[in-house]
Amino acid sequence: MEKPESQDRPLELHLEDSRERISQSYIYSQLARSSIRLLRFISSTSPNAIECELQTFPLSYTPQYHSLSYFWGDPIRENTLSCNGKKIMITTTLKQALERLINLDRGGVKWIWIDQICINQANSEEKGIQVNMMREIYQKSEGTVVWLGPNILGIETTARLLEKMQCLHKEDQDPINGRRKRKFYTLTEFEAKTLPPAGDRSWKILAEILARPWFVRTWVIQEAVLSRVQPRMLCGSYELDWQKLLGSCSWMVSLCYRITPIFQYTDAWHAVRSLHLFNDLMNVGLPWDLETLINRAIRFKATEPRDKIYSLVGLAGEASDSSTIPKVLQADYNKPTRDVFRDVTRHIIESTGSLSMLSLIRYKPNWEKFPSWSVDFTAGVHWERISDLVWGRHQRGWHATREDPNKASDNLPVDLQASFSNDHLNVGGILIDTLGTPVEAMSQANLDCFGNQALIAWKMAQYTRTRYPSIEALGQAFMVTFTANWRLSGTELMEHQPQRHFWNYLWRIYDRLLEEARSEQHYQEVEQCFHHVLKPQSIDDPGDADLYRHYLDAAYNRRMFFTKDKFYLGLGPSIMQEGDLLCVLFGGATPLILRPEGEHYRFVGECYVHDLMSGEAIKDWHDGKYTAQRFCLI
Repeated sequence: MEKPESQDRPLELHLEDSRERISQSYIYSQLARSSIRLLRFISSTSPNAIECELQTFPLSYTPQYHSLSYFWGDPIRENTLSCNGKKIMITTTLKQALERLINLDRGGVKWIWIDQICINQANSEEKGIQVNMMREIYQKSEGTVVWLGPNILGIETTARLLEKMQCLHKEDQDPINGRRKRKFYTLTEFEAKTLPPAGDRSWKILAEILARPWFVRTWVIQEAVLSRVQPRMLCGSYELDWQKLLGSCSWMVSLCYRITPIFQYTDAWHAVRSLHLFNDLMNVGLPWDLETLINRAIRFKATEPRDKIYSLVGLAGEASDSSTIPKVLQADYNKPTRDVFRDVTRHIIESTGSLSMLSLIRYKPNWEKFPSWSVDFTAGVHWERISDLVWGRHQRGWHATREDPNKASDNLPVDLQASFSNDHLNVGGILIDTLGTPVEAMSQANLDCFGNQALIAWKMAQYTRTRYPSIEALGQAFMVTFTANWRLSGTELMEHQPQRHFWNYLWRIYDRLLEEARSEQHYQEVEQCFHHVLKPQSIDDPGDADLYRHYLDAAYNRRMFFTKDKFYLGLGPSIMQEGDLLCVLFGGATPLILRPEGEHYRFVGECYVHDLMSGEAIKDWHDGKYTAQRFCLI
């Protein structure tokens, strides 16, 4: 359910919106809070002459109806529809969907709910009330019909591909907790799985399907998941198998995402990650806690920014009924976006007793627009999270994820005190140390292609030899930190791997630099700079550089750093700088970076710090080595 914002639009579009509101307002009467409008087709003499009827029903007493899920597309309504004997304007995308729906066998169900027509989009009060009822609207529906758009030539060739990947998904992944039963596929293992070769047409057509914008719109999450039966997914005249599409995408995300032919199609890959969430929602069941929903749906898009929150509330435990939704989560399109995002961030921190919501601040912030601790839910994610998310239970019994395996604050709850301003977040914690100069932010291309950035970061790590005096101890600290100790499978973490894989990765970089040396002098400079900091390799078992390279996602767009006094080694956000503070705040699973600003602090981001991820700072605090203090975040 989307309604485009009007700000920053050309004058002619404002005038067009005004004409649409005037031409359509007369078909809408006042809608009671507990009622909805439904649409049904009366007749169709041609695709351009569909006649419809719109009626109002109490939500507790409606005829059978379906609900439509689709992407609005171009917001300009330039197509006419006959409704209750009058002409109304609809978008081109909806016109295409109606032309397909009027001839679709829906088992005798005549009525359908369509947001663009059944809600008076020009009435912000009505829109807010209907949005708060969205969970009940979709749950009461006989099922959701998904319209992806017009035909794709050859779409039927994807059936065998999806069937095979769905079978692999069942073999390789736990359907309940989503954990991998094995490590990532190597290219050789992937190619041996009898899937169509990379050049096969079915991959390209699947990419075309997934490039349809429906897959990444935030409203479609609840529209599909709340369907009482498996959604019917229509692409032109073809009907896709919903379950096979979900299983296939979940398998790709979990086990082979970089080596699939789909990965080269950026728009399609966003959809693959989105469908992984749909798969988890279907398998785990509802309700989820709101923080988990927001975490998992952060990459979805919404034309109206506030819908990044409002579109998910219907799936949350806090909204089991529209009358029980907390005020801070009730749809209010008159409330500034800034205040909505700030208040929801604070609400989640207070209700969960955790600072894990701050792990969503993985972008370059706009501190002029939002408080540094307030999540901008519309910002694109620029780097991956530090902690893994594993399933657990919210204190009120809802399905929820928690950060794992990290517990820097030893599972202590957040220490939150009242502030003078709604823009302040007053929290307690421990100041650990001040940051030295971090290395430059590392790029995915450089790390994946054995570029020099990892080796430069390794040389910088020599500053921490006071804490890690042997090369083996430093190698272990760096190997784990550089990957944020990511999970390789359900039980294995990077810390459980032998160091030889890490050393082989560094030697591959070193050898490449020597091969690319432009002159003898350059060759000698590379050798002099790096050779003495590398550990000799075992001839019998040199290790697997590619195994280590597969798990560097956490380092992409992050910076390695050390601290000035205690010589901790860490991996932090790209915006960090010398003089920032390394802290452990109560309620945080990871250490956090703060920036002093007078008597206050700016939140910079989460980080991975070797020797601080398992409550060590809290133990030292109990032993009197640290003093707890207040941090007023602005």
